[in-house]
Amino acid sequence: MATNHTVPGNPQTELRVQSNSPQRDEYSSENELENRIKNLNKLVDSTHAALEQVSFSGKFRALGLVTDLRVKIKASDNLLRVAKLLSEPARASMFSKVRDSLNDLEEVIASHLGVRMN
Repeated sequence: MATNHTVPGNPQTELRVQSNSPQRDEYSSENELENRIKNLNKLVDSTHAALEQVSFSGKFRALGLVTDLRVKIKASDNLLRVAKLLSEPARASMFSKVRDSLNDLEEVIASHLGVRMN
């Protein structure tokens, strides 16, 4: 009966364990970025819906900001799709760019919409 235990000093089992870990981290990183994009979309959609229901002097500017945010979120989503298709090292570089882009978007949303992002 075969076991999947790592045997110290056995390069074959150590390699298998080491190669699984980055793949698992990469998968969780992809999921994290996808979830952040979904959350940003939900937030911007709900903000847009709320703006549509009220009338105030800066409404046109606020709706413009929401539209701008939607475009930037969509661009980040497209970058993520491209990143998934790439191989290393371009893949890691693109994931980093998507992460930086989402960080920037979250900061903009926090400052303009008065929302605290985690």
